[in-house]
Amino acid sequence: MDLNHPFTSQDLLRCNLCDTPMPPLYCQLCDINLCKTCAGDHLVDETKEHRVVPIKQKWNPRNPLCPKHTTKHCDFHCKQCDKPICASCVLSEEHDQHKKIDIFERKIENLEDELNKLQHSIYPKYENSASDIKIKKDNVKKNSEKMKTIIIEHGQLWHREIDNIIKNFLSKINENETEQLNIFENEERKININMNEILKDIKDLKNLVNSKDANLVSEYITRLPEFSQFPPELKVSLPNFTSYSVDTKLFGNLSNCYSDEELYNYIYCLPVSKPVKFIPSHEAKGGAMVGGKKAPPPPPPKLEN
Repeated sequence: MDLNHPFTSQDLLRCNLCDTPMPPLYCQLCDINLCKTCAGDHLVDETKEHRVVPIKQKWNPRNPLCPKHTTKHCDFHCKQCDKPICASCVLSEEHDQHKKIDIFERKIENLEDELNKLQHSIYPKYENSASDIKIKKDNVKKNSEKMKTIIIEHGQLWHREIDNIIKNFLSKINENETEQLNIFENEERKININMNEILKDIKDLKNLVNSKDANLVSEYITRLPEFSQFPPELKVSLPNFTSYSVDTKLFGNLSNCYSDEELYNYIYCLPVSKPVKFIPSHEAKGGAMVGGKKAPPPPPPKLEN
């Protein structure tokens, strides 16, 4: 083909032997396009059993070649042997008493059988699976809300118990402080009174010594034994708080949740019949977003009658 020549519709189809445009014939055996002239020369070759047909049949599915008669196509199907056969096989003793049908008819039977399985067996199972998944999704959502409520209420109970424990500890500390301070303050008042009495007695003794008055000296009554009884040494009781590490297991236990290993096995170990499109992790986690919200999955398709 001349690359400088303008491209036309005739360049789409040419004879494979002479390059004539728009050839009307096609050899199914050799898989080549043929003009009328080349087709005549092609059929002269008796080394092969050529099948020259109109070019339109080129795009029709070709029947398989017979494994026994390799130059012939299988145009029939033996129902007893359940395999395609050619015209020579039909005339052979092997298939003489067998029921034979046109191979296209057999293909239609296979298609009808496949259609029946898809409509009445396979697709209903997918419908059941989709319905089951919807029910399970609803159960997961309902159970999640129920568990959240239970955990929140249980947490509030713990908060109340902890608040009560704190109030109890603080109350005991306040009581201990009040009782001990009362004791110290009472003893402090007694000590202050005695100290004032001792200072007064010291002053009186100084005046008595300086007066040299025999009568006053003889009448003096000592208070030394009284003041020699020193106040007791009071012991201080200082409370001490010992904290314990928080054991989160005491709060409760959440069972039957997917573990990381189970999630990994579900995502990566499912059998697949075709390559799986990779979804970036941020899209897989968040899903498609519509109006700032996660879009729901598309509804399952309906089977057309």
